[in-house]
Amino acid sequence: MHNIDELIDNVRHNEQIALKFFDIERCILSIGRCDQFVSTLTKEVQKQFNVPFVWVNLINEAPLAHLIETLEKTVGLKDRVLFTRRSAMIDAIGTGIKTVQVNQDIERYWEVIPQSYRGIVGSVAISPLTIDGELVGLFCQADQDPTRYDSATKDTFLLDQLSIKISICLSNVTAREKLEYLATRDPLTGLLNRRQLELMLEREFARCKGQNRDLTAVFIDCDAFKSINDTLGHNCGDEVLEYIAKRLLRHVYKQGLVFRFAGDEFVFVIPGKSYEQAIAIAESVHDYLQSNPLRYKSNLVPITISYGGASVLSDAPSSYKQLLKIADERLYNYKNNRKRSVPTKVFKFLNKIR
Repeated sequence: MHNIDELIDNVRHNEQIALKFFDIERCILSIGRCDQFVSTLTKEVQKQFNVPFVWVNLINEAPLAHLIETLEKTVGLKDRVLFTRRSAMIDAIGTGIKTVQVNQDIERYWEVIPQSYRGIVGSVAISPLTIDGELVGLFCQADQDPTRYDSATKDTFLLDQLSIKISICLSNVTAREKLEYLATRDPLTGLLNRRQLELMLEREFARCKGQNRDLTAVFIDCDAFKSINDTLGHNCGDEVLEYIAKRLLRHVYKQGLVFRFAGDEFVFVIPGKSYEQAIAIAESVHDYLQSNPLRYKSNLVPITISYGGASVLSDAPSSYKQLLKIADERLYNYKNNRKRSVPTKVFKFLNKIR
């Protein structure tokens, strides 16, 4: 009788665990954004199973590279999402599809563990996440208790099933976000496109007008870009645009947004910053590019830019379109009126290699 009662208790206990896994699956199945997916998944597992540390590792390359910017900027995801090399994930779990439980030599797994958890956790369960059969991430749970995840005593069947469901949801979410990403981004540079610029400016212009806050837009374009294309080819031209885009992102990061407007023209927009502050950013980008030519094959290609800006408070435009128009006019005044010593440097280089 005792054995039957124990068997019934075990069945009931397993049913309760299965119901908790079902609740987690139900919560994540309908989510359409990756930041919400990671947040909901990790919090639900923590709540349902009282797990102190839960996080998701994702590869920092295709097909998930487009998620990095959004997830890294999302408040509340610190230590809940970690971008890791695929090779480090393979080192951690091998090439199998089973959950790995670790409670010894955890230092070997530190690359897939958030830095703030290292030295605290006593055991870890690491489940593979796949898309189209390829390893793209890890779902990780950890506890200070070294016996919590012990491969000698704990079965991983339910964890393996959960990782399959998480993989399916992750695939759906990333496919949806990929479509949104492609619809809003310039395919070459990855910057937001002109349509997103207009939508953002229309919204922010009205807000800044109502709150008497400043909003500054700055146009940037590459000097002698057509000549670079004609002389060194379109592949070099593409690399020049990508180089400028990356430098703009570095200088504007956390202050505003950068857009590819058209051709070799870019725009960055900074809410709450004055005209002078925004132009100082443009000048720092100019100085960096002038001092750091692009290495293309065996050449060091000099790159210089022109810029012009306008702001809501200093120029009192009647609309966001007029704000852009003023900035664009100042860009071309800058190109046409300044001393041409800098672009001449570019032309001299191109004439030399022709």
